[in-house]
Order: sequence, then structure tokens, then C-alpha cells
Amino acid sequence: MFLADAVCMTDEEHRLLAVDLFDEPGRSFRLPPRWFPDVSTNLSIANLDFADFADAADESGTFRGFDSR
Repeated sequence: MFLADAVCMTDEEHRLLAVDLFDEPGRSFRLPPRWFPDVSTNLSIANLDFADFADAADESGTFRGFDSR
């Protein structure tokens, strides 16, 4: 699930909140809107798992791509 919560609305980057509802319910990470199409598409076609993106999040808990760490 992707949420535009209070943090998203007030954050300079407007980072969306991604929440896992299946494998590890409640696990989450944030992502800048530019990454939403890539993340949502890969999750919907089961090309990658939620954990792939969550594990690639930086120290702030934000996914900024796989090469950004």
C-alpha cells in the first residue's frame, strides 16, 4: 500500500510511505514520487518483492534506487 500521509504532505521531497501488507505486515519505507512508477510496477508484476526495495532503503528509510547506497 502506498500512502500520502502527513509526513509526505509536509516533507520537502513529498516522500510517499510504502507499507507491506502481505509478507511482513507493517514493514515500511519511504520513496520520493519519482520512484513510485518503478516500485509499484515491479511489485504488481512480482518482478521484485517488497523486501528488495525495503532492504535497499538508505539510513533514513528512503528508497532512492538500487545504486544510491
